[in-house]
Amino acid sequence: MSPSPRRRRAGQGPGLALLAVVALVAAACGTASSASPTRSGDHSRKARPLPPRTTVPATPAPAAAANHRMFAYYYLWWDTAHWHARLGPNYPYSANPPPLPATLTGDGCTVSNNYPGNQLTVVASPLFTEDNPQQVASDVRQAAGAGLAGFAVAWEGTGLANQGTQSSSFNRRLDLVVSAVDQLRSQGVPFSLWIAYMSSASMRTPTQMDNDLAYLHRTYGANPAFDRTNGGRPTLIMMGSRKYPQDVLDRFSSHWRPYFYLVGDENWDTWNGQKAADFDADTYYWSSQNPAKNPHSFLDIEQLANAVRASRNPDGSQKQFFSPLAPGYNKVLGGGSGCVPRLGGQTMRALYAGNSAAHPNGWLVISWNEIDEGTYVMPLERYGSLFTDTVRSIAEGP
Repeated sequence: MSPSPRRRRAGQGPGLALLAVVALVAAACGTASSASPTRSGDHSRKARPLPPRTTVPATPAPAAAANHRMFAYYYLWWDTAHWHARLGPNYPYSANPPPLPATLTGDGCTVSNNYPGNQLTVVASPLFTEDNPQQVASDVRQAAGAGLAGFAVAWEGTGLANQGTQSSSFNRRLDLVVSAVDQLRSQGVPFSLWIAYMSSASMRTPTQMDNDLAYLHRTYGANPAFDRTNGGRPTLIMMGSRKYPQDVLDRFSSHWRPYFYLVGDENWDTWNGQKAADFDADTYYWSSQNPAKNPHSFLDIEQLANAVRASRNPDGSQKQFFSPLAPGYNKVLGGGSGCVPRLGGQTMRALYAGNSAAHPNGWLVISWNEIDEGTYVMPLERYGSLFTDTVRSIAEGP
């Protein structure tokens, strides 16, 4: 029988620590939007009202001591063409320094677009390309300095059997990331990589997936840049796994589970006994989780974690759950319907405190450089190092 999420008994409210988190962020948030945008790899549950509350502690704390090990999603599409496609034809590319493309009010959600056709709220100075090895090496060094354990590199292959490191921009840039991590590790810094296989950005056929993972295995199967703390196999997240029929997941798992530690991307409504049979662990790409407008999301994460751990892997090990952790969300200019304000790091700290109730085995920060959705933590023009500092303080916390 498929495990189902555990519901709270009637009259049982959230704990005091979580209420304190909600009170702190909600007070700062004010009238921020409650809409919950969705996208490939992102889903929100409609906010539900909290029961009445009384006095709560002033300072929130995680529900219990949690694993602080964090990987951040790292996207490989930033180059001149991608910047120009997002900033639009009216942005003054020759300006030095490059101006911010939009104006945000104090809550971080009310946006005024400064250049018609622009979709971003921030830029880098200069506009970088990930075809530059120095840029990739800088990202790796900065992430390690922020206390991250590594990157979950968002990658898709060509789907062809004969692909190599120069067959596509994604393959070429992945190789630059691997080289940068190998170099950093040679200096004694324990930074490593997971693969976040973008299997739902465009749906992949079973043959395409086989060709992509065969390429990964033959090219990097023995490379020390890849984390092997999960069962001795490189870790691979199948992004958007919940969008695939069960027979495709069964085939994928039977082919590649011997070579990769497979992590599903399933939520509380899609994880079941059949999914448990195909994956070693689970996470959920929830970039728009809003602690102020949807405090019950903490319970959703906890229920999902409990369901994942309800069964064992074939080797007898317990399945793991890796919690999402985002600094905020803003894709208003790119067609998104809502925003989660950053609040100077308070939102990220609230999500960490609330999601800690699930006792995650680790964390997936959304994201290092998903600038389109406004979930980035990398140092850019608007916030500087504020959010790498926030990540570091969480990673080094008690």
